[in-house]
Amino acid sequence: FSILIAQRSRESALLRALGASRRQVLTSVVGEAIVIGTIASLAGLAVGYGLAVGLKTIMDGAGFDLGIDGVVMSTSTIVIALVVGVGSTLLASFLPALRASRIAPLAALRESAVDSTSASKSRLVGGIVLTALGITTVATATMAEQALVRAGLGALLTLVGAVVLGPVVARPAASVLGWVPSILRGQTGRLARRNAMRDPRRTAGSASALMIGTAVVALFTTFGASIKASVDEMVNENFGGDLVIESDDFGGAGLSPVVAEEVAALPEVDVAAGLAVGMIVADGNEIDPAVVDPAAWDSLMDLDVSAGSLDDVTAGKLAISEEYAEDHGLTMGSVIDVSFADGASTELSVAAIYGTSQNVGDMIITPDDWAPHAAQLGDVVVLVGLADGVSEADGLAAVNTVTARNAAPPAQTRSEYVDSLGSEIDQMLFFVYGMLGLAVLIALMGIANTLSLSIHERTRELGLLRAVGQTRSEVRSTVRWESVIVSVFGTIGGIGLGVFLGWGLMRALVAEEGFGTFAAPVNSLAIVLVLAALAGVVAAWRPSRRAGQLDILSAIATD
Repeated sequence: FSILIAQRSRESALLRALGASRRQVLTSVVGEAIVIGTIASLAGLAVGYGLAVGLKTIMDGAGFDLGIDGVVMSTSTIVIALVVGVGSTLLASFLPALRASRIAPLAALRESAVDSTSASKSRLVGGIVLTALGITTVATATMAEQALVRAGLGALLTLVGAVVLGPVVARPAASVLGWVPSILRGQTGRLARRNAMRDPRRTAGSASALMIGTAVVALFTTFGASIKASVDEMVNENFGGDLVIESDDFGGAGLSPVVAEEVAALPEVDVAAGLAVGMIVADGNEIDPAVVDPAAWDSLMDLDVSAGSLDDVTAGKLAISEEYAEDHGLTMGSVIDVSFADGASTELSVAAIYGTSQNVGDMIITPDDWAPHAAQLGDVVVLVGLADGVSEADGLAAVNTVTARNAAPPAQTRSEYVDSLGSEIDQMLFFVYGMLGLAVLIALMGIANTLSLSIHERTRELGLLRAVGQTRSEVRSTVRWESVIVSVFGTIGGIGLGVFLGWGLMRALVAEEGFGTFAAPVNSLAIVLVLAALAGVVAAWRPSRRAGQLDILSAIATD
């Protein structure tokens, strides 16, 4: 809308000169926004319905039967889509419409109708304040309660501040990024660089959507890499065993307790311990305790016991985490009233307090206390420690004879277990990347549209360049390099924001959950940057083709 209004400034001025009021000019732009928003929202509803049908078909074909007979579009969906679509278009058009209504009638006499490119002091001050406030909130989120909420709020402020500062930093950024094409492509690269620098507001507007999309992609990529690094660190630091048997039963039955018993009886195995997840009410609080043999588990997993001993956690006793003990005012020997799902109640006393709760949660009870009240016994994982002198290969072969006999998944080595957890995180992220891909696609469409409009704006300029000897190929190359500069500008800003916000969120996660290690996925982010440059070339394909096909005489003669 900003670019369209800039191109129609003479038209708006002529309307004012002919007697149109500011209200009428404002109303005409807002009316245009309503029409565009309505048509686009209806088209979006139709495409969204088609995508839903296609997604259901794909999932059915892949064997994921969701039990859905058909795709339903409710009235609320239609209303929300129209409100969001039309409302966002109106918001986008408001400031340009206000700017159009303020165009003086004398502007109709001017030859040029290019949008103002100066970055106002208020934008500079507002952007710096918002960005500084956002960065400070993210950096200090761990100093207060609800660290994740504070970090999320800081992330939002930082993104808004970056968008506001966009036109301020666009010109120097385009100057620096355009240095490479100006060297590689000579005059063509220098023209691309100057075109990107000429209108910082347009450059920033084109890059901002890509910056936000890339920032979210970089955030999730960083978050995923950090979670995998955290899992790897946790296994290496806390897990003292050799093999892992993990349940893959989606029905929730888990592994039969017989698996852990038979594995523990193997001569190749020193110790084996299964972990089940219970469901109790402790002093009025619902909690899912870990059901394990504490003594066996202590020899396989370091829980950083700070009081008592897991060897003392027998029938009638339990262990709790330091955080749970602090939150509920519990100490060694405290008695907790426990109620089970079958209605039975008992009292269990605290015999140990531990610091590392990532693997077992906030409470550990014994199988002896849990089994009488469980509808079905089943372990979610079995940890195995091999006997001295037994190789990993021999131990794996022996354990797998037990898993095969009990229809359980085969055992995994430590490295295989870490890799499997990482692959689960990757699978979860792939869906997120698919959704974010739509946002990036929309951003690239925005760059293409902006370039197309700028081609129209620079018709006479391009005609003059062709008249003085620039070839069609050089015109296309200039537009493509300009698009690459804009794309890389948005992508670098997005990657920087995403990595910073990922760092802030991981620190907040550590503060709240005591779990997390920050890791920057350098290779993945480098691939994102390269893809952004290639995407810039793709986005510029149609605008550059149009620019190269301009007729020289018609372009020079244009009004």
